[in-house]
Amino acid sequence: MNYTYIKFENQTYGEKAVSLLAGKGIKANLRRNPNPNHKQGCNFALFVSGNIWDAYDIITKNHIKNLGVESYRERL
Repeated sequence: MNYTYIKFENQTYGEKAVSLLAGKGIKANLRRNPNPNHKQGCNFALFVSGNIWDAYDIITKNHIKNLGVESYRERL
């Protein structure tokens, strides 16, 4: 399975993004990054039900610090 998500260096930024998106009617779920890069901190991943790029634009325009969009494919 393939996952696309928005990365955050810590839980606080991720929770701010979840709250912002909820206010705009977009459901989002914050979890630990399934494919972390430990050089970038704790690494949390925001999964969105809907268009990830619309959510990313909203988060960026509201100046919530993030590490960009990433895709991860589960290994069999």
